[in-house]
Amino acid sequence: MTCTLYEEQLSSYLDGELPLARAARLEAHLKVCPHCQAELDALGGIATRLRAASSSLRVSHDFDRRVLRAVGYWQVTGWQRPTKSYLRPLVIAALALLGMLAGVWHFFSGPFEPPPTWQPQPAAAIVAPASPNAPIPAAPQKGERRDQR
Repeated sequence: MTCTLYEEQLSSYLDGELPLARAARLEAHLKVCPHCQAELDALGGIATRLRAASSSLRVSHDFDRRVLRAVGYWQVTGWQRPTKSYLRPLVIAALALLGMLAGVWHFFSGPFEPPPTWQPQPAAAIVAPASPNAPIPAAPQKGERRDQR
């Protein structure tokens, strides 16, 4: 282990919260590491000063409740319910509006093509039936033009 890992355990060691195996390893490290020993002494001095200062302070029995109420987390009946947020409905409405605007933009952004209108088809020419003795016209050959009448 490195000193960094031991330094993280010093506060727990001072408070007596380390398991016995870890505490024994930390004590063995403290015997050979002057840096960690100095850190432990500094933390011990701070803890001693805090205990001395807290023994002279007198707070009321409901101090924690008053602090939590002032911060807004505690009510007399229990934890405060979160206030209703109007952010979610506003976001949903904004997204719906953006969707509608995108649809309108897509509809009107294309080129304008008038709708097709119905037009009557020209009537077929009425032709008299050919006589049975009439010759059958030959199909034009490739490159040959048909006479226009």
